[in-house]
Amino acid sequence: MTALPASADPEIAQSHPDGEDQYPQLVSVTVDELLQALHAGVAGKLDVSSLTDAIEALVEAQPEDSRKAIHAYTGDERLRLWALGLLGDPRDFPVLAAGLADPELRSTALEALAGQPDATRVDEIARSFLDDADPMVRSRAVRMVAFSARPGALAVLSPLAQDPIPHVRMILGWCLGGLGDQAAEPTLRTLLADPDEQVRAFAAHGLRRLNRP
Repeated sequence: MTALPASADPEIAQSHPDGEDQYPQLVSVTVDELLQALHAGVAGKLDVSSLTDAIEALVEAQPEDSRKAIHAYTGDERLRLWALGLLGDPRDFPVLAAGLADPELRSTALEALAGQPDATRVDEIARSFLDDADPMVRSRAVRMVAFSARPGALAVLSPLAQDPIPHVRMILGWCLGGLGDQAAEPTLRTLLADPDEQVRAFAAHGLRRLNRP
């Protein structure tokens, strides 16, 4: 299922040639419908890539009207936080940060914060969740800290080579390769001897990334 922005519908354009008064309302309905359809698709384990693409395109084309619609959405709170993350609007920082307090929302809220422009603040928050009880949160935090690559990143990431969950160690191996810091090599070589096959494979990829000319 793919929905187009209202302005792309020729019937709408003919009915409201000026588009000034009607378009914001149409955008609100479209975003709400897309989020509801996305919720149903995720619940039904369907391919929702076309829906996410449509939402991303709409948010990019009409950020302010989309923001109003997303804030008004009363369905799945995780989807609302995800959609706010697409905007990257600093006005939404408090809403996204508040989501971190709920273990059910934390992973999504953390991911959504990655799009915020205050990189220093986002990095500080991500580091604070590297030891979270949820391995998915730890994995997201690893990605965010590694992507930011701010001073001290390697020091706070390296201990996760001992994380009890293979997926976290796997993500770590890939992300360390992107730091561009040769001091990450010993940790990557440790992961090359990991008992989990996927962890070893991703560590090998990470090592190749690290040593890429």
